[in-house]
Amino acid sequence: MGPAVSVVVPAYNEAARLATSLPRLLDLTATDGIEVLVVDDGSTDDTVAVAEAHLKGTRTGRVLSLPRNRGKGAAVRAGVLEAAGAAVVYMDADLAADLDDLGSLLEALSGADIAVGSRAVPGSRVFDSTFPRAVMGRSWNAMVRLVTGLELHDSQCGFKGFQAPVARTLFQRSRIDGFAFDVEILALAQREGMKIVEVPVTWRAVGGSSVRPVLDSMLMARDLARIRLRRTGIRSETEPTPSGATPIRPLTPVKDERAGGPGCPLEAIPMRADPSSDR
Repeated sequence: MGPAVSVVVPAYNEAARLATSLPRLLDLTATDGIEVLVVDDGSTDDTVAVAEAHLKGTRTGRVLSLPRNRGKGAAVRAGVLEAAGAAVVYMDADLAADLDDLGSLLEALSGADIAVGSRAVPGSRVFDSTFPRAVMGRSWNAMVRLVTGLELHDSQCGFKGFQAPVARTLFQRSRIDGFAFDVEILALAQREGMKIVEVPVTWRAVGGSSVRPVLDSMLMARDLARIRLRRTGIRSETEPTPSGATPIRPLTPVKDERAGGPGCPLEAIPMRADPSSDR
């Protein structure tokens, strides 16, 4: 029987962050019911060595390596398609979203296909964010809602959970390798009538981000246009299909017998009795 949950952590030149974040993550997930997959996105530092050192000896920890840097979306896709859990969660290497919210994210999946961590719904808390970053986030989300029709308050928080069959179905058909991959995945899910819920999280800005505000904003805008074109059917058959993915067809997730349907495995996920004890 596979793990109850797979946690995917994309990493590009994250050796320094992983040295402190992986011990925290492994302390929470130190059980055979949760596997941890660190996906190295062609890093040029010691990301792989640091990840392997921390995951060595764990029964459910692995490091996957992409041969070259392709983008966060490509790294998350590789991890999701390799994951063996009945539920799949991905989170950023800096653990900006509080790990104590993992239980709430998984609990939300008992009644939904996708649970989206949100910094902008009632109950969420945000610390140490700068004014420019806040403005950039609100502007991007407004653009996303306008272009895609997604009625979400925060599409970009790097803390999302999926029922495993849903995750595989969506990521097999995703094409965006950059930071806008979240929007593509959520737009595909909305198009197929999948249930998406937002879960408030506690989020703390962490310094040293690899995001390039100007360049990455331009690239995200370009990818948003691609998502819009695909949504309207333009070029849908001429865009390349990711390696290992099946051709585009109507998204009809098949019940995963390992999972037993929404909600079944999540009740048995072993978590700490009192997650607030070490806040």
